[in-house]
Amino acid sequence: MKILNTSNTHPIVLIRGLLREQRHWGDFLNQLNTQFPKRQIICVDLAGNGKRHKLQSPKSIPAMVQDLRIQLRLKLTTDTPIDLIALSMGGMIAISWMTLFPAEIRSAILMNTSVRPLSPFYQRLNWRQYLTTVRMLLNQSEQQETLIFNMTSNQPIQAKVIENWTQWKKECPITAQNVFNQLLASSIFCFTEKPKQPVMLLGSSNDRLVSHQCSESLAKHTEWSLINHTTAGHDLTLDEPEWVARQVAAFYSQLL
Repeated sequence: MKILNTSNTHPIVLIRGLLREQRHWGDFLNQLNTQFPKRQIICVDLAGNGKRHKLQSPKSIPAMVQDLRIQLRLKLTTDTPIDLIALSMGGMIAISWMTLFPAEIRSAILMNTSVRPLSPFYQRLNWRQYLTTVRMLLNQSEQQETLIFNMTSNQPIQAKVIENWTQWKKECPITAQNVFNQLLASSIFCFTEKPKQPVMLLGSSNDRLVSHQCSESLAKHTEWSLINHTTAGHDLTLDEPEWVARQVAAFYSQLL
């Protein structure tokens, strides 16, 4: 992989989606560190997820922004504006952050995100996955992570990945209240204003969890560029970490 040799001091901040934590970035984080060895790369967990699983998740996307801003202040080594990379619900947080505190954000890369009112509910959660989603939420065994893998990845089942996810869930269990809060926040978030920062959209044409039409609708409404992967699933960074890292490097090279 070609390393982007730059002294860019803008930190890169990664935001995961619903019910996920920073360890779920997997190999993608290694790819980023290889691409940008001189930049500070920070993964943040929402309250209620990961190491912060004992806290209560906010019930709105703007409240999640405030939560992450406080967490980020403890980690940043510079006061320069940050570059956001966000997946799914993380994209909603990024949009809200850019709108509420524009001076803090230089750019954003949003992957497979969806927003009201640009996309209807049956596209934001593929209607074919309704039953599986209910089964996943009710199941607390290893099968839960297998169901999540099947909904978010188009790769064959990877036993080691499922094993890791299951172990992380045991270490950092998410309460039913926090599941509800995060579902509520993502369902009621509404796109009201186009952020002024540069934004790139990455989409999965074969996303089985969220319709790819959501990314297309967002791109059409905002005139943001949309780059599609033809075979990856909803979790682009799980299925194609190198491809995503290449798109990130190309996007950042245009900002220098």
